[in-house]
Amino acid sequence: MSAEQQLGQKAIVIGAGMGGLMAASVLARYFSEVLVLDRDRLPESVEARSGVPQGAHVHTLMVQGRRNMEKMFPGLTSDLIDSGGVISRLGLEFRVHDWLGWFPVRDLGLPSLFVTRPLLEGTVRTHLARNLRTTIRDGATVTGWKQDGQRIAVMLAGETSETLTADFVVDASGRSGQAKEMLAANGHGPVEEIVMQTGESYATTFFEIPEGWDNTCFSFAVNATAPDSRSGFLFAVEGNRWMCSLTGRFDEAPPRDLEGFMAFAKKLPNPCIYDRISKARQIGPIRAYNPVFSRWRRYDKLADFSDRVLPLGDAIAHVNPIYGQGMTLASTHAVGLWDVLKSRAEGGQGMRGVAKEYLEATAAFTGQVWSGLEIVDFAYPKTIGERPADIEQRTAFTYALRRLMVDDAEVHRLGSRVNQLIEPSSALMRDDILARVQAIMAQEQTQ
Repeated sequence: MSAEQQLGQKAIVIGAGMGGLMAASVLARYFSEVLVLDRDRLPESVEARSGVPQGAHVHTLMVQGRRNMEKMFPGLTSDLIDSGGVISRLGLEFRVHDWLGWFPVRDLGLPSLFVTRPLLEGTVRTHLARNLRTTIRDGATVTGWKQDGQRIAVMLAGETSETLTADFVVDASGRSGQAKEMLAANGHGPVEEIVMQTGESYATTFFEIPEGWDNTCFSFAVNATAPDSRSGFLFAVEGNRWMCSLTGRFDEAPPRDLEGFMAFAKKLPNPCIYDRISKARQIGPIRAYNPVFSRWRRYDKLADFSDRVLPLGDAIAHVNPIYGQGMTLASTHAVGLWDVLKSRAEGGQGMRGVAKEYLEATAAFTGQVWSGLEIVDFAYPKTIGERPADIEQRTAFTYALRRLMVDDAEVHRLGSRVNQLIEPSSALMRDDILARVQAIMAQEQTQ
């Protein structure tokens, strides 16, 4: 690293989850030393950990998320495949069922990679460990931070209290991220929050794929049709296993015993998941998770924000995991941070104004994701939150667009690229697409 490219001597990342690991990879390009702190004792083997409660449940590494991670950790995709990760083409080996039935069988040109969260996170940690500028320190609980000019003091608790100093800090501590409280303690804030209480519950277990199973479709998502909230996901993952997560909202929470689990699966809108797991042997326990709500902290709206402490990933916005967008959201935040730091390093501009530039970029992308959540989550009357005035019109548009995808392969492919967060939602607002969607909407109103 040349002196012109260096933006500081030491950076600290709070949190060794996916967002923190990606942030550390970015920061190591512009700081001589990057220290990642996590309160958990990180596992040496591939296993879920308490600090990542969603880690025991299905994860969709969206195409854009995988591309972002590959950019930060070259060779990651190959390493995951070598470890048993399953590549499934969206529309062929990975199929989706919703209120209109199955999406058409088409090769959408979008290969999805299915792995468990522990394998993904462990493989990323291995990649980061190869970078001599980075160190991960586990069992380190951060109790707060304080800014003094261009230096940040980070306070730790444990067997002995300790204070570390750094030039730059990224808060990637997840849903419990401390940035909001610590900003207030340092004279910034208050931070506006948007919250949706979704009442979501998960139950997940593994099944051994039966010997000789040769069905070419590996994985399924069977999405609920409101007012029924029961959904199911069956993903082929490493170790010749199906990972099955069942989800429901409020009083339709999936059971945690095998008999109830199977009965719940049998009542899903399509029997494909039950048909498979009823022929397979269960492996391990059923684990539950209750994320309950989604939250977006609007740091981008603060008039005054430190250029030395930035939130990332779930610390900014954590979203209903049922949509599989969390890791891709965090990866896009990390790439956004990379873009800003790269521009500063190459232009010799220093760190002044970094926060505004970064937070505005993350807000634009996060807003696109949040808008999609609103359409699905507010379909359920029990969802608590501020319903947008145009939610009914947006929902009608989405449903009509879904109908158009049946007959128009090009729109189907474009819509899938938007859903995989490759393209912005505005890509579907072309005049020709709008005209056809509006015609479908008008036809439905007359029926």
